[in-house]
Amino acid sequence: MSCPASLPEHVLSLLKTSKYLHLATCSKPECIPSVSLMNYTYIPPHKVYNSHDETAEEYQKEEHYIILGTQKDTAKYANIQQNPEVSVLIHDWVTAKKLSLRKNSQSNTPTPEPTGIQNADHPSRLLNLLQELNQSELSQMSATLRGYAESIDPTSQESKYYEAELLKTNPDVSVYIEGKNFALVKVRLENAKVSDSENHTRFYG
Repeated sequence: MSCPASLPEHVLSLLKTSKYLHLATCSKPECIPSVSLMNYTYIPPHKVYNSHDETAEEYQKEEHYIILGTQKDTAKYANIQQNPEVSVLIHDWVTAKKLSLRKNSQSNTPTPEPTGIQNADHPSRLLNLLQELNQSELSQMSATLRGYAESIDPTSQESKYYEAELLKTNPDVSVYIEGKNFALVKVRLENAKVSDSENHTRFYG
C-alpha cells in the first residue's frame, strides 16, 4: 500500500521543508542496523518521474518518494542492495528549537522576591509558556516513515531527472554526487507513524 493522500499536512510540510533526515537500513542475513544523516528531496505524486512507457492510469498512482544520493562503498548502500526495507525519521527541529529557547528564556528569568501572599490560582512560568505556544505546532513533532528503497540506473533519464530535483533542493549536495562511485536511491514511502510531544502516536497507511 502506498503512502496515503491523507498523510497529515504537518508531515507533508516536514518532508517539503526539512533539509536532513535519518535513514535506517539493515543488512541481511546478519541483521546489522545502520543509521545515516542524509540530504534528500521529497517527490510528491504529481512530480514522480513519468516515462513515456507508463499509461495515464499508472501515472495517477498516489506514490510518494524520497530521493537520496550516496556513495556505493557505504554500509547503507550495501544494506539496501540486500534488504530494500528502510525507515526514515524526520523531525521538526525548528519547532523543537523554539520550544527549547523559550523554555530556557523562561527558566532564566529571575524570580521576583515575594511581596506578600501570592494568588493560589496564579499560573507558573511553565504554564504561561504552554498557554502561549501554539498547541497545533507542538502536536506533531516527529514522524517515522517506512518504505522500500532501490537504486536508480545511472544511465537512465529517470536518474537525470531525480538528480536535477535533488540538486534543486540541496545545491550543496553536488560535492557528494560526483564520480562513478555515486548512486541515486529512491525510497517509496509505504506508511507513517507520527508521535507528538505527549507521546501520542498515530499510524497512517
